[in-house]
This record gives sequence, structure tokens and C-alpha cells, in this order.
Amino acid sequence: MLDLAAEGGDERRRRAVARAVAAHLRAALPEQEVQAAERRFAGTTSPPPHELLASFASFRGRPAHVYGTGARAPVRGEEAPPSPYERLLAAPSLSADDLRENFGVEATAPELIRLRRRDGTEGLPAFQFDGDGRPRDVVVAVNRMLGAAEDPWGVADWWLGPNPWLAAAPASLLGAGLDGQLLAAAGVVGEED
Repeated sequence: MLDLAAEGGDERRRRAVARAVAAHLRAALPEQEVQAAERRFAGTTSPPPHELLASFASFRGRPAHVYGTGARAPVRGEEAPPSPYERLLAAPSLSADDLRENFGVEATAPELIRLRRRDGTEGLPAFQFDGDGRPRDVVVAVNRMLGAAEDPWGVADWWLGPNPWLAAAPASLLGAGLDGQLLAAAGVVGEED
């Protein structure tokens, strides 16, 4: 199905492929995952960062169903899983100074994901750059399609989280010759059923 989506075509064909993919996902995923996918593909944006921080502050002591993860709540004395905020910030990142000092590159592209930490510093997830510190063309294109300037946390989660269509986190597929599949998978985000 991803190959069909990657082939492109007119608007009618792209919508038909998107509907087929959505139907396949609905049939293959547990109900809880279907609801999460429908919310993600409905084109809704993430809440403002301060609301995200408040909602992601702690998993400890709350039932798993509150988070829609399907995971069990931590048992007493057990380490709580990292919040989505912590998970995204734990991914390797570079600062604008790192890029300038190590590669002579300025991080000025508005399509780059910039995640602001609690201390006010800004990190640019490292997957966005090639070995020479230049932004990857496919990342810039996908970030533009998904609206990284308006929703950096949501787009970072798309890149770093599991993707059922790609059977991997999209960022893990960078440099593997799968740019067409990455673009196709991003292209159906927000498509109407």
C-alpha cells in the first residue's frame, strides 16, 4: 500500500489509497490503537507546550488507560516510564552552536524541529542532519508537510515514535534509500477517510 501511495497520482487516486490504508489499519489494530491513529491522522495539532508539559509531567500513580498507551501502570517501587516529553528530549540533539562550531552550518531553516527544554535551551533533534551537519532534504520536506514550525513536538513524535505503516520509527529509516516511503507516509497524515 505504501508503494501505491509513493507512486502518487491525481487527488482522487491519492485519497483512495489513503482510504485503503486507513481501512487496513482499522482492521489490523486493536480498538485503542485505531482511536489513537484516527486522532493523529485527523490533522489536529498538539496543545501548546505548557499544556503538554503539564499533561506529560508524570505517569506515576495514574492508570495506564488515562494515557491511551495500553501499558500497565507502574507497580509500587518500580520506575515509571519516561513521559513523552522526556522521551523526545532524550533523543540525540544538537544546538545551533554545535552546528555552527562543528560543521560551520547555520540552523536557519524554519522547517527544522526545535524543541525547547525546561531550562529554556533549544535542541534540534540530530536525525534531521546528515554527516556534514546539513539538514536532510527529506526531513525538511516532511517537516514542512507535517507543520513542524507550528507543532514541533507532534512532528518530532512522528519521526521518533513507532509508525505502523513503516514498521519502524521513521527517523530510523533515514539514509536507507526509503525517502519515497517516508514522504508517502507523511503525505497521508491528516487525509480524510
